[in-house]
Amino acid sequence: MIGNDIIDLDIPISPNWKSPRYLNKLFSSAEQTAILKSEKPEISLQLFWSLKEAAYKAHQRQFNLPRKYNPLYFQCEIISEEKNNIHGIVKINSQNYFTLSRITAANIHSIATLDKNIPTTFKIFKDENVLKDKLFTEYSLLLKQPKSNFRIQKNKHNIPHLFSNNLNTGQVFSLSHHGRFSAFVISLMNC
Repeated sequence: MIGNDIIDLDIPISPNWKSPRYLNKLFSSAEQTAILKSEKPEISLQLFWSLKEAAYKAHQRQFNLPRKYNPLYFQCEIISEEKNNIHGIVKINSQNYFTLSRITAANIHSIATLDKNIPTTFKIFKDENVLKDKLFTEYSLLLKQPKSNFRIQKNKHNIPHLFSNNLNTGQVFSLSHHGRFSAFVISLMNC
């Protein structure tokens, strides 16, 4: 399973983000320590939020769960940093999700996968309105079908599924948008 999240860094975070009340609602004590001790605490806070969101989407899809988001259930740990690529793990109960985040001057994009060896492809766009069309274009190339065959339908838990000619393709993907940016990630396992 996979999930992704994108954060537009031009959208300001809460002015109260340093308050214990704010931080205690969203982050464990270990996460708070990592955020507050980092060189760029605002970026670290947004990174940890992005990790939690990406893992939440992967977890919800993995277990076909209804929407219920409690960020304290998601425990993030940064494993390694190479330039602007950050590898981490998000633990949800006994389940581990492997994460890869990329930080640019404009955004943070995080991908969470159940298996760190799952091949994926992702794309980031500056317009949310093109997201589904670009996803269908990508699947058209991968599955060698006209993009007009594709549609997205959400199940009872609002998890999106890709259909082609009214049949569920079984393809695994994740959509995300925030501010000026939108993104998708696709698992290449079944393509």
